[in-house]
Amino acid sequence: MTNDPSRTGKRWIRPLPERLINKIAAGEVIERPAAVLKELAENSFDAGATRIDVIVEKSGSKLISVIDNGCGISVEQVEVAFSRHATSKISDFDDLENLRSFGFRGEALPSIGSVAKVRMVTRTADADAGTEIVIEGGVVQNVKPAAAPVGTKIEVSDLFFNTPARRKFLRAESTESRHLTRNAMALALSEPKVAFSYRMNGRRVFALDEGYSDLRSRIKKLLLSHNDDRLIKIEADTDIMNVAGFLSYPDRARQNQYGLFIFINNRYIKSQTMVHAVTAGYGEMLPRGNYPVGAIFLNIDPARVDVNVHPTKAEVRLSEERQVHDVLYHAVKRSVHQTSGVNAPGITMETMAPPQTISRSEAIHRAREFEPPHQTEASQTILKKLYGHEDVMPVTSDERYDPEISKISGAGGSVPEAPLTADDIEFGRIVYLGSLADLYLIFKSGDHVFIIDQHTAHERVLYEEHLKAIDSGGTASQNLLFPINIELSPDRFVLYEESNDFLKKAGFVVEPFGNLTVILSAVPAALSRKSPEKMFSAVLEDIENLRKAGQNLKKAVVQSVACRGAVMAGDRLTEQEALTLLKRLLMADNRHSCPHGRPTILKITKDELDVKFKRK
Repeated sequence: MTNDPSRTGKRWIRPLPERLINKIAAGEVIERPAAVLKELAENSFDAGATRIDVIVEKSGSKLISVIDNGCGISVEQVEVAFSRHATSKISDFDDLENLRSFGFRGEALPSIGSVAKVRMVTRTADADAGTEIVIEGGVVQNVKPAAAPVGTKIEVSDLFFNTPARRKFLRAESTESRHLTRNAMALALSEPKVAFSYRMNGRRVFALDEGYSDLRSRIKKLLLSHNDDRLIKIEADTDIMNVAGFLSYPDRARQNQYGLFIFINNRYIKSQTMVHAVTAGYGEMLPRGNYPVGAIFLNIDPARVDVNVHPTKAEVRLSEERQVHDVLYHAVKRSVHQTSGVNAPGITMETMAPPQTISRSEAIHRAREFEPPHQTEASQTILKKLYGHEDVMPVTSDERYDPEISKISGAGGSVPEAPLTADDIEFGRIVYLGSLADLYLIFKSGDHVFIIDQHTAHERVLYEEHLKAIDSGGTASQNLLFPINIELSPDRFVLYEESNDFLKKAGFVVEPFGNLTVILSAVPAALSRKSPEKMFSAVLEDIENLRKAGQNLKKAVVQSVACRGAVMAGDRLTEQEALTLLKRLLMADNRHSCPHGRPTILKITKDELDVKFKRK
């Protein structure tokens, strides 16, 4: 007979070992390397540090080091600091109702120590020497005196070395680096009076010392480009809370929330409710899906804020969330509308032409502009508009194309009886009729009318051509007459480093120059007619958004260059240009949609028109 409890139906209840408890807690508190940085830096803030230096190697999996000049830990308290639920921040339940410190749960250090190798050297001002403690996997290896300045230095290495399952679930090194950099930026913004430096893989990402001891200067340094220091001051003072901060002008908005930081009682938090309040405050000035850059601080009575919702303390619960939302919304709305030059920069009522009244003869003249222009020789304008350079494949009738890719889907997914090919252009079976609104190109083939979106069609053409060119070595570049220095925000600089190999293959020639500055000396030929600095910044933003949406890095770079380099709505094409664009589209592997998924071509059949005109 067996005495195994699992076979007899009994389940023994036993206290878990302390080391196992810490490992379980680590799964909640330490989700990724960025969480380690956050917990250690917040401990430094709570210790009264006026300077914090952060060093990261290999996206935090190799090393995260935080050095501060705070109060330090006395020798008799060093081991206690790594005990679970041991903290100097609170002592009884009432303290939770008036919480002003960042930490209070007493879980961070034991959680980190249980899944990493930790070395801490600390000294208080009244001690003759410091103390060094080494912990590996939750086990104290050594405690001894050590020479040290006043403050604390913690080195966390080989994170998740004893939990390989957790380690394999870490994202790519570049992704973890972006999370680390964003957390470092949030920490630096949260306490502007504290000097803060951040180094990654031996390179200084940013250092905020003298001259950066106020919120405005830090936002400019971390979030704005060096040649744009426009910010909207946000402020409000009500019975519920105090609001203070700075936000960007609408034209500096991003298509993601990475540049928007919201703090409650100096604690960086994630709240879609507060994000909505900010964006709603801009109203129609902010395009849908865009977010301003900046930082907002909400100072609320701690009794109205519950930060004990999650071990990471990034989520909070507010007792009057709706009222807080409304106060923030009205504060942003009032500040944005009172700031001069915010509404449509560069456009004033004086520069807007009054509505025009035209005669019947003028209306007839404008209508005739829809008629197709006379055939002209291919000009340099055609080549530059469509390809960004003068070397374009000549139109010849002896080219061969794969008949399997010659079908064009139309309305309802129907297929023309005689599939179109690029050869049909040479034999005159495709006739250009004209354009509508300088956007839609209209062609006729037999009893079918084809309408092409010139931007999405050209984007598809450039996307496939650039993708193939990158795979075969790279695309053509256009050298700039004078190289341009561009200062990037820390998160954008990390993104640039990650993307630089593909950026070079796509035609950008960019080299680092200083901490957060790069030198742009050449751009893709397709972008040579546009502002190099604006295009480079726009491409980085596109890459950021596409990567967030799951696109791989190579395709994200190519997709951005193709979109930015394509002819736009309002660009007027000649007949030769329109036919050349259609020819290239018919040669594409996928001519049905642009890389974003928008359709490039629409087919209207005679039968469909007969139905519309009630002939059938």
